[in-house]
Amino acid sequence: MISFATYSEQLKIAPLDNGISYWEKGNGPVLLFLHGALGNGYTWRKILPELSQHFRCIAIHLPLGGHQIALSKQTDLSPAGISRLLNDFVEYLKLDRFTIVANDTGGAYAQVFASLYPQRIRGMILSNCEVKKVFPPASFVYLRYAVHIPYFLFVMSRLFSKKKWLKSSFVLGKLSVQVTSEELSQGYVHSFVHDPAIRDDFKKAVIHWRPYYTITAAKKLQTFQSPVLIIWGGLDTSLFPKKLMQQLLNVFPHAEWQEIPEARTYIQEDAPEKTIQLINKFINEKLN
Repeated sequence: MISFATYSEQLKIAPLDNGISYWEKGNGPVLLFLHGALGNGYTWRKILPELSQHFRCIAIHLPLGGHQIALSKQTDLSPAGISRLLNDFVEYLKLDRFTIVANDTGGAYAQVFASLYPQRIRGMILSNCEVKKVFPPASFVYLRYAVHIPYFLFVMSRLFSKKKWLKSSFVLGKLSVQVTSEELSQGYVHSFVHDPAIRDDFKKAVIHWRPYYTITAAKKLQTFQSPVLIIWGGLDTSLFPKKLMQQLLNVFPHAEWQEIPEARTYIQEDAPEKTIQLINKFINEKLN
């Protein structure tokens, strides 16, 4: 596992918009990691060291509230806009075809991106995420409206500044068994707590969380030809229950699934060794 200090020191910045942070290491086939809301590439720190021994691993920090550099006010942060930003990022790195590894709401953005740029994708590995009529999960639909309330995001940031609250079921506790309050505070929500411009980006993304985007993507992905692995945390019974896995499985013509019974949404936090094993197995069997 990479420590927070080491991970932060190793971050690079792509000169897109005001700057896009990312972590990169390794050689070989490219794995592009996408995270969920209020997170960033730090969520993958337990699996990146092992996987980067065999692959070129790139973990981008999407503008979803856990990123370090606020984007310009005119940047389109709808799912389509974020997909275009992601496409600019892979063009900047001169990536040809790559495998997306996405978790949580990053999986919704991965589906939209794949529906718009299928020619770029060699394979996809998705875990506990939105699909079709669920975007966002029912527990977080209120955010789409609440972010318009004056001072709501500021109050939210004050709540997040209290570490004891971060692991509660009202905040981020439903997402992981193993992640600690300290890790959530340092690695996930620090920028959200301390930078109002980051909170503004979060708001710009959240107001576009609508099933329209995932339903439209699902229709286009019916003809998606690349292999897809779906890994599901079996303890995730409230945010992304297993019935969503079945719906996601039915979106893709060439998909298979595996369950990690001991994990919630963040499989990479709760079961890193099993996650690494399943990723390696899928790539070796389906993408070589």
